[in-house]
Amino acid sequence: MSKFDHQDTMFLEVKDKEKTMKHLWLSFAATVSSAGALFISSILAVVGDDNCDSKLCLFAGWGLVFSAIMAVNSVIACYTNVRASSKIATARSEKDVEEKESLIQGQSVPLSSPRDYSPSQAGLIRLVSCENCVSMCMTLILLFGTMIAIIFWTRIKDAHNTSHYVMFTASLMASGAAEFYALMAKLSFLQVTKKDRNKMLLLASNLLLFAMGITLISMNSSLVSDHNMWMFHGMNAVGILCCISSVFGVLITAVSHSALSTAFLSSTALPIPYLLIEMFTLGTSFTFTFGNLWLAVVVEVRAGQRYLLTGLELNAAVGFVVCIVTFLIHSAYDEILNPRLPSAYVAEEVDVEDLDEETAKKWGDKINAGFGTRYIGAWDGHAAVSLMRTYANMLTGGAESPIPHTKGIILRIGRPVEDVEFGGDDSVAYVFVTVVEKFDLTRYVPGILGSVLGVLFGANGFLPILSLRWGLVGFQYPFHSGIFLVKSDQPKYDMVMVQRAIVNWKDTSGINCHVLMSPCYATQLDSQAFEQAHFLNLQVGPSVVVDLRRYHGLKYKEFQRVALKKGNRRNHHGFFQKKGGTVHVSRDFRDFDEEYAEVSSRLVQLTAQQRISRGESAVLVPVLPPLMQAICEEHKSEYRRIFGIRVQGDPAGTAVLFEFPAAKLITSDMQGLRHEVARPTKAYFAMLSLTVEKALEEGCDFVDFGPTTLEPKMDVGGRLIECRAGYHTRSMILRSLLKRGVEKFRSQQEEQVKRLESGDKGESDDKFTRAFRSYRLPFIESDFQVCDEDIKKRYNVEAKLVKYTDAKAVNDSRPVSEKKTKKQLNKEKRKAMKKAKKEAMRRAAEGKRNLEQGDIKAPSANPTLAPTEEGDDDE
Repeated sequence: MSKFDHQDTMFLEVKDKEKTMKHLWLSFAATVSSAGALFISSILAVVGDDNCDSKLCLFAGWGLVFSAIMAVNSVIACYTNVRASSKIATARSEKDVEEKESLIQGQSVPLSSPRDYSPSQAGLIRLVSCENCVSMCMTLILLFGTMIAIIFWTRIKDAHNTSHYVMFTASLMASGAAEFYALMAKLSFLQVTKKDRNKMLLLASNLLLFAMGITLISMNSSLVSDHNMWMFHGMNAVGILCCISSVFGVLITAVSHSALSTAFLSSTALPIPYLLIEMFTLGTSFTFTFGNLWLAVVVEVRAGQRYLLTGLELNAAVGFVVCIVTFLIHSAYDEILNPRLPSAYVAEEVDVEDLDEETAKKWGDKINAGFGTRYIGAWDGHAAVSLMRTYANMLTGGAESPIPHTKGIILRIGRPVEDVEFGGDDSVAYVFVTVVEKFDLTRYVPGILGSVLGVLFGANGFLPILSLRWGLVGFQYPFHSGIFLVKSDQPKYDMVMVQRAIVNWKDTSGINCHVLMSPCYATQLDSQAFEQAHFLNLQVGPSVVVDLRRYHGLKYKEFQRVALKKGNRRNHHGFFQKKGGTVHVSRDFRDFDEEYAEVSSRLVQLTAQQRISRGESAVLVPVLPPLMQAICEEHKSEYRRIFGIRVQGDPAGTAVLFEFPAAKLITSDMQGLRHEVARPTKAYFAMLSLTVEKALEEGCDFVDFGPTTLEPKMDVGGRLIECRAGYHTRSMILRSLLKRGVEKFRSQQEEQVKRLESGDKGESDDKFTRAFRSYRLPFIESDFQVCDEDIKKRYNVEAKLVKYTDAKAVNDSRPVSEKKTKKQLNKEKRKAMKKAKKEAMRRAAEGKRNLEQGDIKAPSANPTLAPTEEGDDDE
């Protein structure tokens, strides 16, 4: 059970205890009565078939065994009913309160289990759980027995004993109903979660499926020897598949009850093999069951084929039960893998016409007041609401939409109406969802194969089976989460409930997307709630953000010297100007070009096509002229600017700068370039560097360049921010494919950091300056929407931000020796040692030379006398 499922607790509250106990005793009485009836009817059935002509006497003997099992289970039920007391319910209720408090505090709470209680209470819980397993198996077995009894009943020719067989069949059916009622009463007593109920159903159904498989194998092996019919061979194969599937099912049930349960169920690959096995078993059993039933109707029984019709009918009956059991297994397994989780909140669609200026201002104020605007990923609430209104007005859905088959939906998340006090504001979050009604998977298949698949199975193909309805919980431009949580005392709990409310809205509304995708930064609260809302939490390609907070007060040249390595400190703008380039940054898009919508759209599409040719993902929402026009005319002018460039007077590139003043954030989106013109003039680098320069001049804290083309963006001062994406889909196959599709992005961050570090080794700057390289900047506590101890340990978070100018002032006051890095000190030490060694070698050489000269001129003992030559003595 998830720690967030406080509504789905294990025990009822004390006020429901009396009602629960009433059902327990009623189910006990029903089980005892049906067991007695089954015992008596089984004896009468055996007596009524003295010669065992119909073989029903053999099965009636098993009825005696079943009645004995039910009697033993009833005795245990009587014991557990007596033991049941309010202490257990009270203990569990107190445990639920502790679990809710731990949830609010953001702690990791272990699953509730019998270990949480005293030995006597834990023993009672385990005993009742065993009863439930027995009751589940007995319910399914008695259902099977009822069908077999009906088949044998058709073989009875003695009308005098018909009443005995009617009693036997009715008692089997009543016993099954009584066991099911007992099972429901015990589950109500324990208030078992849906996941635990499905685990129990999975175990019992697989055990019964194994029994059905053995039955089919033994029965059809005998029938094949007498009647070599393909249908009997097929049912024999179905029996083998049942045994294989049931063995896998029992193993998976064991895993789901072990410590490996979370890892297994959250995996996108491990559950699939068993899913395919049981789906194949279901399809095969249905096919051959229908075949046996059809033959049983049309076959003509000849002499010597006494049991042919009986075999076909038995195969049809057993196959029918196998289909039911396999379907129950599939449903239980699917519910375990894709549970429908409750939410404390509901999602309500908001008509954009109702979102007037006054309401929009209130929404913006609440978003800004919720968690502030200083964490990485924060948006100005007023700019966010303006974007919501702009996109919702334009993206109307259907073929008539300005962006065909794309719809923008605004949701308000709040408490149910009955829970809202009169006059209170129940808004918990505001959400924007972009729905792509025809998401064509064939676009991701390169070459001729992709074109053929698109014609046959694409969104506009003959059979559009490779087209999905894709829901983006957020915006495409800028690519950002669409969940704006307002002020909350329980942020993690509320975020989980908001995400669950979005899923429930998706399941119940007419939208019904195949996939919900919710992108966010790792610094946002969304990423911490994905698992508890049963979203697939995947790491996608990192985004590049230029963090300018530490460089406020610096000129751009100083920023380059501090934040960039030496090889990236180029004057791209100057080079661009020399090549005939001009820059146009304006809030009036027409300052760039009178036909700005068509020009910008054409340039963006050129860039999008080039990215697709490199194997990158296509954008969900294409940039068409109506989109550019809507941003210019409907999105408020203080929140957007156009950044256009020309080369020799011709448009060469464009981008839209979205501004979020309260968050001191600028994002650069809808980038488009004519690469044959932009590449020789280094126009792209000029656009990036000029955006950073302008943001630094205007006092912005962040420039968000987005997740594509990482290298040039990092070279102008960007740092990589981990991005997460939550994917929710009911299809396990899609879950696996989604994970495979994003795995290739995981290594990008490591590759870029290694590239920059390798290029930084030869830099001559001191250790202090290199610590302020843009890609080295550490996180601080305010970078996270909610910063707990787990985040601090994971990301090595610092307490507060230190500006470069402040740190430099402290560094300048230190002695010179303390400023030097270890590398510099080691270099000076090696240089001194080398110098000393050279000096020693010079002195040694000089001494040796002097000794050699001494053999020619012996120095006088009296230093005042000059040395005499050898020839003087001879004279």
